Amino acid sequence: MGAKSLGEQMGVEEEDAACYIESFKSRYKGRRRLSTSFAIEVVNVRKGFICVPSRVSGINAFLRETVKKCVKTGYVQTLMGRRRYLPGIANGNAHAKAHAERQAVNTTVQGSAADIVKLATVNIQKRLRKTYPAAPLSHQHARPAGGRRGVGTSRLGGAYFILQLHDELIYETKEEDLIQVAQIVKREMESAVKLYVKLKAKVKAGASWGSLQDLDI
Repeated sequence: MGAKSLGEQMGVEEEDAACYIESFKSRYKGRRRLSTSFAIEVVNVRKGFICVPSRVSGINAFLRETVKKCVKTGYVQTLMGRRRYLPGIANGNAHAKAHAERQAVNTTVQGSAADIVKLATVNIQKRLRKTYPAAPLSHQHARPAGGRRGVGTSRLGGAYFILQLHDELIYETKEEDLIQVAQIVKREMESAVKLYVKLKAKVKAGASWGSLQDLDI
């Protein structure tokens, strides 16, 4: 299927459709052409598709440079210096090599994102300990050996770190400490590293995970 017919089905310009085809081919080099069934699936899922590489300068250059460096060194590296070796990058099999190329890009991007959120988590904990020095580290720390909550711990402020979900951090805090804790979390997440693009963190709050609402701070 050509770019013109794909563009007509997707409702986008032929240039954008062509860009999508090339992007698909670069990631799945074993495919010689886009099948009709795939094109129909694209129409259903990607209605209103915008060709990102043609709209945002530098993306294709980043993809090529990441793969090029991996071919040269045999590994990729995250923002904080963690390495992942990818021997498949030198594989003579087209499928194996294409798979390693995708791993090179994904590891660089997603691994760096993991670096940032881990650093932010550590910084948040340090800030919470400094702001609320008497607060227990967790629910478990707040209870004595007998299992009952210690005297006075219910009045302690601060926040408990509950869960990390990809790039989301979930904390439990008292309502009277909500704003200050939210400000700490937001500030430390946005300032964990300095990048060319400013990091933005969205804060939500609620009585339960399922009832979270945007919190404007």
